[in-house]
Amino acid sequence: MPTFSTFRLRASRIMSVLPLFTLFGLILHSLPVTSQASLNLNKTKEAAIFGGLTLHSFINFKLEEKVSLTKIHYWKIRGIDRLAPLRFNPAYARTSDIAFATTGLITLYGISQKQSTERNTAGLLLMQNMWMTWNITQTAKILALRARPYSNEAGFAPHKKDDAYSFFSGHTSLTACMAASHYFHDRTLSVQDRKPAITMGLTALSIGTGILRIKAGKHFPTDVLAGAILGTGVAYLNTKLHAR
Repeated sequence: MPTFSTFRLRASRIMSVLPLFTLFGLILHSLPVTSQASLNLNKTKEAAIFGGLTLHSFINFKLEEKVSLTKIHYWKIRGIDRLAPLRFNPAYARTSDIAFATTGLITLYGISQKQSTERNTAGLLLMQNMWMTWNITQTAKILALRARPYSNEAGFAPHKKDDAYSFFSGHTSLTACMAASHYFHDRTLSVQDRKPAITMGLTALSIGTGILRIKAGKHFPTDVLAGAILGTGVAYLNTKLHAR
C-alpha cells in the first residue's frame, strides 16, 4: 500500500506539469524560427503526438516500479558541480516551488493575453511541449539514478526514490520549456502582438528557479543545465515541427 510520502511525491510530480525556465534566454533570439510564420495544426499529427506521449508516460510508470535504491549512482563530483551544497535546505526548496508555480501562472496569463485565434494553438503546443519534456526528464531520472547533492552528505542513507532523482532537474526542464514555448510562439506573431515583457519575466523567474534548486541541495549545476537545454530544445523543435 502506497505510503503518504509516496503519494505526496507522485502528487508533486503531477503538480509540476505547470511552469518554465531557461538559462539560455540570451541566445533564444538567434535561433532560426521564422518571424511571423503561421503554425499548422493537423488532427492526425496531433493525435499521433498525444498517443506517443501517452505511451511514453506508461513506459515511465512501468520503469519506475522497478527502481531500486540499491542501484543508486554516486557520480564523482567534479567542476561546477562542486558548487552545490551537499545538504538539504528546506527554505530554498520551498522558495523554488513558489518560483516554479509563479512562472506557471504567468505563462497561463501570457496565453490568455493572446488573440483568440492564437490562444488555442499556443495552449496546445504548450501542453505538448510540457508533456514531452516531463516524459524525457522522468526517463532520464529513472535511468541515471543519480544521487541528489544532499544524498551525498556524510551519513545520509537514501530511503525514497526521489533521493536518486537528481539528473536532471525537472523544475528546470519544465520551466525552461514554458519560457521557451512562450518565446517561440511569440516569434510566429506580428511584432505588435508579441509580449516581450512576459518573456523577460519568465526568463528571470526560470533562472531563479534553477539557482534555488541548486541552493536547496536538490540538484547539481549540471542537472540544471541539462534540464534547461532539454526544455528549450523541445519547445524549439516542436514549434518547428508545426511550422507551415
